[in-house]
Amino acid sequence: MKILILGCSDIAIRRIIPAIKKISNLKFDISSKSKTKENYGQDKWFQDYETALKNTNARIVYVSLVNAHHFIYAKKALNMNKHVIVDKPITISLKKTLFLIKLARKKKLLLTEALVFHYHRQFEIIKKIIKKNKNKINKIIMKFCIPKPKKNNFKLSKKFGGGCLNDMSPYAISVIRNFLKGKLVYKNVIKNKKNNINESFSINAATKKIEFYGIFSHNSEYTNSITFHSNSYIMELNRFSAPPNNIDLQISLRKKNVTKNIIVKKDDTFKKYISEVINKIKNKKFNYYLNQIECDARLKNFFLNT
Repeated sequence: MKILILGCSDIAIRRIIPAIKKISNLKFDISSKSKTKENYGQDKWFQDYETALKNTNARIVYVSLVNAHHFIYAKKALNMNKHVIVDKPITISLKKTLFLIKLARKKKLLLTEALVFHYHRQFEIIKKIIKKNKNKINKIIMKFCIPKPKKNNFKLSKKFGGGCLNDMSPYAISVIRNFLKGKLVYKNVIKNKKNNINESFSINAATKKIEFYGIFSHNSEYTNSITFHSNSYIMELNRFSAPPNNIDLQISLRKKNVTKNIIVKKDDTFKKYISEVINKIKNKKFNYYLNQIECDARLKNFFLNT
C-alpha cells in the first residue's frame, strides 16, 4: 500500500510522515510546489500535483493543502480512482462536501476527513469514566485558542480558506455530534471578524440533558482544553488537539474537592487513524466515514448559518 501526500505541509512533516513510517509495509510519495526535493524517506518526489496524480502508483491520496484547494484535489483524486484522505476541513462549503461524498459513493472509494484528536486513548478513558458514573455529564466546555498566525500564513487569507471558523469548527462539531445525543433545543454562534477574516468565534448548543460551550480564537493566549461537568465530578483534558505523541498526558478528575490525576500513556493519533484507514480499504469498507462526514458538514452548516 502506498500514499501520495499532496502538499509538504507543516502537519505533514511533523505528524503525517512520521506516522506513515511507523506502519509496516506502507510507503509514500510526496508532491510539493513550494518546497524543493528533500529526503523524508519517500519513494518519489513530484514538483507538480497534476503530474504526481498521473504518475504515482499510490492507491491513496492525502490532501494536505490550503483549505481552499481541498475540494479541487480531492475531486481530481477520486476521479482518478484513488482513495482520499483530506486534512480538516474537508471542504469549506456543504455543497462541495456533499459533491465529494456522492462521487466517492459512485466510484466505490474511501473518503475521509483527517480529524484525529479523538483517536487518543484519553477519550477512551473519559468515556469509560462517564459510563461508570451514575451522574451523567451535563456540560462540556471546550477552549482552543492560539496566538495570531505569522504574516503570510494561509490562515489569515480568505482566498485560501483561512480563518478561525474553517480551522477550528470541526473540533466543536465533532464533540457536539459525539456527546450531545438527541435533538438540539438551543444553538448560538458569535463570530468576530478582523480585516475581512474570521478571527474568533464562540459556539453554544444544548439538548434537554447536556450543554456545550466552545471558545475558539486565532488571536489569543494558547489554550487547549476540554472540561466535562456533572453534578458530582469534573474532568479536564489539556492538549486535546494534536497532543504530542511522545509524552504522557493527564486527566484531572475532581470529586468532592479532591483532585485525582490520571496518567494517560503516550499515543500516536495519526498512526492509529491512518492504520484504521488502511484497514477499511483492505476490508472494502469504503463507506465507513461518509455518514460521519455528511453529518458534520450538515451540522456545521446548520450552526454557521445562524
